[in-house]
Amino acid sequence: MAKESVQPRLAAFSNSSTLQLTTVGRKTGKRHTVTTWFLVDGETVYLATLKLRRDWPRNVIKNGSVELDFGGTVFKGSAKQIVDAKQLRHVNALLRQKYWAAWLGSWLGLGPEGAFAVTVEA
Repeated sequence: MAKESVQPRLAAFSNSSTLQLTTVGRKTGKRHTVTTWFLVDGETVYLATLKLRRDWPRNVIKNGSVELDFGGTVFKGSAKQIVDAKQLRHVNALLRQKYWAAWLGSWLGLGPEGAFAVTVEA
């Protein structure tokens, strides 16, 4: 049986403004859920943060297993920090296109301190 593409299922949520991100606590091992912005680009979901010192990015760096909840539709995935400068520029461009606050912030010299690429399980 062929593996089903997640792209059409993710595309259905691409215009939503936020999702519920659940990570595994790096110290406690307990589930930790936050609301955050996101970007859908094909079969990848990008998560960006203004501060890598927040709990959720530190949790993801320690354990990349995540759940993305789009208003009741949940995807499991594996997140990895983006370190490639070209890929970071791509994420920043997508962020400015989707969120007016990110576009405005870019004019003020503000932008994400880091970003993560989530590979979603089919």
